[in-house]
Amino acid sequence: MSFRFIFWTVLACLVVSGTAGWIFRGDRTPDPEEQALAAYEAALKSEKRAAETGDVEDWTRYARSLATAPKQFQDVKQAMTWYRKAADKGYAPAQVGIGDLYAKGLGVRQDHYRAQEWYNTATRLSRNADAYFKVGEGYFRGLGAAQDYGAALPYYRVAAEEGNPVAQYLLGSMYEAGWGIEQDLIEAWVWYKRALPGAQQISQHEETYDVEHALERVTRHMNRSQLDVAQKKFTELSK
Repeated sequence: MSFRFIFWTVLACLVVSGTAGWIFRGDRTPDPEEQALAAYEAALKSEKRAAETGDVEDWTRYARSLATAPKQFQDVKQAMTWYRKAADKGYAPAQVGIGDLYAKGLGVRQDHYRAQEWYNTATRLSRNADAYFKVGEGYFRGLGAAQDYGAALPYYRVAAEEGNPVAQYLLGSMYEAGWGIEQDLIEAWVWYKRALPGAQQISQHEETYDVEHALERVTRHMNRSQLDVAQKKFTELSK
């Protein structure tokens, strides 16, 4: 759960409770945003203590919080230090975190090539879904690598197999359109179907991605025999 989510959740609760107190008691309540920021700061300090005595997971969690925190708490330089500490131990999520800093230009000059180097390093050490997805994105979009749908496909596939819904959607799209591979509506249907529970996450990643509509579209172009094969394959993969 991200600190940003915690911040807005706490803020909403404080606003509601503060309003209720004013209505029923007439009390002057503290500023809800200040209280939420204080809670955020306390949580960040707790993560720092955990990082100072913890392991690669604690280091990476604290680094991610520092990198994504509101401006008054953000410290990208320290985030890089903690990420590097974990990355040097071969921890893939930390290597992905460093890649993200380069991809977004946070604390460093934006450099998609360096980002891809870090993502690729993470894929060599594990089947980290984020790493594989981001290498696939690099090839698919031509970021840090020459655009190559065929090269993107195996990376998206690993990320999809590891449960990344956006990769599942994009894999379905590639099979539907024949990008980098021979068109296969059965495979497209199966991957869209697997992506369907993550529809909200998919649309948040890219608002034009509509897995429900994509599944309906492919279904309309399939005959009963194809649908039976697709449903059987989906059922087997879901076991």
